[in-house]
Amino acid sequence: MTLKNRYNLLNFFYWFALCCTNGFIAVFLQHFGMSNTEIGIVTGGSCILTIFLSPFISSLLTKIKGLTIKKALTFIFIAVSIMFLSMIIIPLPTYGIMSIYIIMYALGLSTVPFITMIAMNYISLGHDVNFGLARGLGSTAWATSALIFGKIIDFVNPTVLVYGYIIFIFLALIILYTLPEYERDETNQQKQGSTIDVVKKYKTFFLLLLGFCFMFAAATSLGTYLINIVKKLGGDTSLYGVCIFFMAFSELPFMMFTPRLMKRYNSITLIVIASIAYILRNFTICLAPHLVVVMIGMAFQGLSYGLFTGVITYYVTYNLDENDQLSGQTLIGIMTSGIGSTIGNVLGGVLQDTYGLDMMFLFVYITTVIGALIIFYAKKQSKIKRSF
Repeated sequence: MTLKNRYNLLNFFYWFALCCTNGFIAVFLQHFGMSNTEIGIVTGGSCILTIFLSPFISSLLTKIKGLTIKKALTFIFIAVSIMFLSMIIIPLPTYGIMSIYIIMYALGLSTVPFITMIAMNYISLGHDVNFGLARGLGSTAWATSALIFGKIIDFVNPTVLVYGYIIFIFLALIILYTLPEYERDETNQQKQGSTIDVVKKYKTFFLLLLGFCFMFAAATSLGTYLINIVKKLGGDTSLYGVCIFFMAFSELPFMMFTPRLMKRYNSITLIVIASIAYILRNFTICLAPHLVVVMIGMAFQGLSYGLFTGVITYYVTYNLDENDQLSGQTLIGIMTSGIGSTIGNVLGGVLQDTYGLDMMFLFVYITTVIGALIIFYAKKQSKIKRSF
């Protein structure tokens, strides 16, 4: 099997497993009787922890001799599996489940930049690896996982997600260890830039991420509490899985063709297009009178999140210095899965419990527009040429 196909398969199993911990978080925690506010505390708390945990783990790769991405991922995957399993086999109070899930969720989010860097390292060495295709297959895996477990949960209960995660993360580890090790220059390891250095050095990049952060916060609110929207419109967990399927599957074509699009169009122009798609996506879901319209809104996920993620990932590789790239990829995670998710999860849950679903929709409208305006400003200020 070629290196490209093995990396594609790694993404498939990895994102299939991650959907079990991230895609059904509200469903899983509601099974233990938690309110929207408590779910917001869990997801928001884990995202805050990710802001500090992700760069810390990244820094360990340069500080600890012999610690590779493979070994770091192995330790994290095993730790998450143990914590996830403990929640269903050990009787725990609500605060115990919340504490474990915060740590587990944060650890899971911290692995995303490493999966990305594996591809970018191979690309820098001249290997034939298509990150966009691999990440698109990961989205397909997420979609498939959502569809399958959405139906299974209706017949069993959400605890089945634990076994799903363990099985597919084990398969991801098997594939991971078939990949060749990336040999890094020890001299460069000592000169890695921090995330703060990246913010100061690449102003346009930071503005793009800041805009992405706001739009991601809005999208996170809709994603985490989508089950409530589905139920309000007369659906159930099975239909929730179908909605997630539409959302994730739509990412594949846009992520797959990102490298071609970046050869033809300015990268920031593509990000502006993704921002407009975010407005269409979020507003359509909020205004949906029927589940069919919700699914149509979800279908904009590819042109919004899918295109944005693919372009910004390659942007780091082609526009940031080599020693800043790991911190650049980490900063993407901090601004989206960290800060953006924290804002979306916490405020989304509190606003629902305090004022109702419509107030959360108002929050979504405002943050989406703010994010888009920041992106438009970044384009106006930027003088960057095509990335390729």
